[in-house]
Amino acid sequence: MKFYSFFIIMVVSSLSLLYAQENNEGERPVMIEKENEQELSSNPLSNIFQNKNDTIGKSKLPDIKKYIITNILLDSTYLDTTLSIKKHYKFNYIRKDNFELLKYSNIGQTYNNLTHNYDNLSFLPSFSFSSKNHAYLSTNDIQYFQVPTPLTELLFKTVMKQGQHTDAFFTSNISDKFNFSIAFKGLRSLGNYQNILSGSKQFRFTSKYNSSNRRYNFKMHFVSQGLENRENGGLNEESVLNFESEDPLFNERSKLSVKFEDATSFFSSKRYFLDQEFVLSKNKDTIQNNSLSIGHRFVYETLSNSYIQNKSSEFYGNITSGLTQIDDKAQIKTTLNEFYTYLNSNFLGKIKVIYTNYNYDYKSNSLSPDYKGFSENENAISFKFNRTLFSHNLKGSVTKNLFGDRLGNLINATIFSDLKQNFNYSLGLNIISKHPGFYYELYESGYSDVNWKNEINKTQIKNIFLNFNSDLFGNGRLDFRLIDNYTYFSLHSEFNSLVPKVSQVNSTLEYLKIKWTKEFKFGNFALDNTFLYQIVNQDGDYLNVPKFITRNTFYYSNTILKGAMFFQTGISFKYFSKYFSNEYNPLISSFHVQTDKKIGGFPVIDLFVNAKIQQTRLFLKAEHFNSTFTGNNFYSSPAYPYRDFIIRFGLVWNFFN
Repeated sequence: MKFYSFFIIMVVSSLSLLYAQENNEGERPVMIEKENEQELSSNPLSNIFQNKNDTIGKSKLPDIKKYIITNILLDSTYLDTTLSIKKHYKFNYIRKDNFELLKYSNIGQTYNNLTHNYDNLSFLPSFSFSSKNHAYLSTNDIQYFQVPTPLTELLFKTVMKQGQHTDAFFTSNISDKFNFSIAFKGLRSLGNYQNILSGSKQFRFTSKYNSSNRRYNFKMHFVSQGLENRENGGLNEESVLNFESEDPLFNERSKLSVKFEDATSFFSSKRYFLDQEFVLSKNKDTIQNNSLSIGHRFVYETLSNSYIQNKSSEFYGNITSGLTQIDDKAQIKTTLNEFYTYLNSNFLGKIKVIYTNYNYDYKSNSLSPDYKGFSENENAISFKFNRTLFSHNLKGSVTKNLFGDRLGNLINATIFSDLKQNFNYSLGLNIISKHPGFYYELYESGYSDVNWKNEINKTQIKNIFLNFNSDLFGNGRLDFRLIDNYTYFSLHSEFNSLVPKVSQVNSTLEYLKIKWTKEFKFGNFALDNTFLYQIVNQDGDYLNVPKFITRNTFYYSNTILKGAMFFQTGISFKYFSKYFSNEYNPLISSFHVQTDKKIGGFPVIDLFVNAKIQQTRLFLKAEHFNSTFTGNNFYSSPAYPYRDFIIRFGLVWNFFN
């Protein structure tokens, strides 16, 4: 009921805002700075539900480039219904290329990181409960649309044993000025091991409006997310031996014993977002209009993470006196208000000044009447700059925390060469100081040994990077990073196994990553290659990553059936060197460092056949088909085996009404 009430209020509010703005036909569907001021329509609301510029006919579809997709950073692209090897890489649960991630056995579980990543260019505290971060839809993941006709996209993909994975999306323009979209992503997968079921429900609604004279625009969205994971804690020691022995008796993985049979974690989030901007002045005499605008961004989000276990486990120690079961829940509520002014000048470039007010309320063990937590109201100011100079684009930002303990500071500067050239590059510097996450500072569990309250220093990251893109040499990226106060979970040595504790590194870690991608084509054949090398200079084993990762895909593409079908078929090879990977710790929905067992050094070979018929893309893959003859040495983390051989099918279907 809360969502439907919110939905009705926002729609009515949107229509009220539309009624208050100028509404003339003939606007272009991109940014607010392009058109000169126009006269006020005599009947604004009558134009909202009309689209006189709709170019679709009964037998002709509008140009695909008119289906525009924009994110919150105002980066625009258009709908792409082609079939390519890049689309093949992104046809997965998170719909992103997961080259730098390591999947677990069941879809909907977490991913293990193969590289060091951080919340790029954000001074807000890092995401708590990091194992949920990959499936979580952040503000930057939400897209806004401008379409000449209603657009529908349906995704379906088979899962492990019982269940399915679907993602349904619809967007339409009520007029040239007003667009909305609605989408639902659902998953249920039983998995092959005991107590490893995964499920998720993610609903998203967006709306976007630009007035006819470009004097006002807004973007809004509502996202509701719920993730459920049965947690088995991985294989116990006996089952690890049985798995690696390749005894045919245990080819049915459900026969392998696991650490937990009664544990479940739940993650939920609801976010309300509204960004609106008013243009105060425009210069009518220039082709590229100078403009000054003011705006306000509002984000309210509730986030909770729960861990439920019917009885205590020896792996976490004793249950707190008076409790009969483990029922942990941590809760975070945040409110972000950003007030900004934006100057777009032909002479000075684009300048944006932002005042940020950030309010947060964190509660650990929130179901208990004597929960522990903290709340604060903090402020920061930011300055952003963007200017084109000598065929190069200069972009920079500075953020300073005015007062408070948990907002960070940020300095970013990047120079881009002309992206239209056959060879282009970017060179930049990031300096970030940020809180590593609320749960590192305070956590309380039903297990008496899993409780802490720490004084946490902000993590400091200094990163220099170089990107280049070349038709001849491929695409490359180099990152050199200095990390101070690196924060991680380790294990208490005096306890049996999985009891976590918070640690911070006092020394500076040096991290180097070099990544190169290049595709070679030979007629209808192609070889797509991605190589990554990384090394960490540290005085211990805190930040552990494989030195070498490679993915090589050899495939064939052609058009058959008199041009009615385009298809690809090929083989993909992925490999990463052995390293002490972090282990997943379900109680805290995160990972802890371990140095007892290395994983990696095993190949993952997939066979695939992809096809495109009109606007439908079909995907058929034999995942890890070599697992049956290369030995049971494949793991996602020390206690969690990687996926066995499985054949999966899926499709993405676009409709243009």
